[in-house]
Amino acid sequence: PSTTFSSLSPRFMQMDKRPRNCLICDASITVMNLGIDACRACAVFYRRARRSKRKFRCKGSSCIQDGRVSDCRSCRYDRMKAVFEQANKEIKITPQSVKPRREPEPPMKAQSPQPPPSVVVPVIRCPSSCPSTSHSASTPVLDRLRRGYDMMVRIRKTAELSIRPDEPPIHPSAIDKNDYPNIECTHGMKIQTRRILLSSLFDFASIAFPDFSALADDEKWRLISGSCMRIDILESTHRAAILYPDDTTIFTSYTTVMNLDTFDVYLSDCPLKVNVEEAKKELMKNIAENSRKVKKQWQRTKPTDDEFLVMLALAFWNTGDDSLCRLATISRNEIMKDVHAFYTQKGLTDYAMRIGELYCLLAENERITTIITEDYTLLGLMNNEDEPIT
Repeated sequence: PSTTFSSLSPRFMQMDKRPRNCLICDASITVMNLGIDACRACAVFYRRARRSKRKFRCKGSSCIQDGRVSDCRSCRYDRMKAVFEQANKEIKITPQSVKPRREPEPPMKAQSPQPPPSVVVPVIRCPSSCPSTSHSASTPVLDRLRRGYDMMVRIRKTAELSIRPDEPPIHPSAIDKNDYPNIECTHGMKIQTRRILLSSLFDFASIAFPDFSALADDEKWRLISGSCMRIDILESTHRAAILYPDDTTIFTSYTTVMNLDTFDVYLSDCPLKVNVEEAKKELMKNIAENSRKVKKQWQRTKPTDDEFLVMLALAFWNTGDDSLCRLATISRNEIMKDVHAFYTQKGLTDYAMRIGELYCLLAENERITTIITEDYTLLGLMNNEDEPIT
């Protein structure tokens, strides 16, 4: 049962971590939002409704009066207001509750912050932290790819965890050990994490490809912005196939996820111009049709960490920009030269079929990238700030 307001003192409301339910929609929660037992989706909806000052109209036959879970925005907003009004009645300061002022105690000796209790969640070690049989002398590109990807992961992970809304801070040692929960993503969070990915790709490319640093600023941006979506989806597939192999869950960034059951959360803070119902229908259809199919293909091939990095590099240089084609061809040739050396070190001589399997994964990734890009553009979900800088 949900926690009532009178059962908790205001001081300890945010510290209670017992499983309970949202007072508005009955969703299961472990963290409070806006100081009450409310899920993130309802909290985001309420803040957005208050800010926009929109007037909602009750749907009548299918509204929250018949139960807690409903699509009726009017009744959902009214229920939220009623919960806050009840909270204000039950949590109030009375003369009897005011304690006499105490004399200040001597300052305590400063102590170092202690790590929080470990949270058991599925984590994936980035390829750069995994043991490798490659040697820098014969596979220099792979060596740079490992270092570049490690830098990109650290930037994304730290930045994303620092912008989590209404979440208790995660201790730096937990971040370093990848000991944190993956949370449900919203459209607003996706825009922020995409900016983080774009920024981290500059560091990845600068480390992995020395010729990247010599490019003009506009050429760098065209290469980064043109490859961002396919790299995002490629990495999401690689990690989701390992961590969530049997359902529709996908990564929407390095630390956030989404599946068929959390679409209301994802679309809860969309811009007013977006047709939420149409967006939900189209995106849910694509996830239902493609997520399990792509994961199965990935699981059949089972690319290693190094093979994943090779695909990541090839996806990065998959550009149709005429001014970058020559450099892209040179870079791809250098990557494939390392691939040949890599397989030779492993004692494989007939690896042409294996390379063909990796290219099939890249072709499928390109198909999914095209579908998602078109959907986001048509539905008005593509953020304008991701367009090339002029």
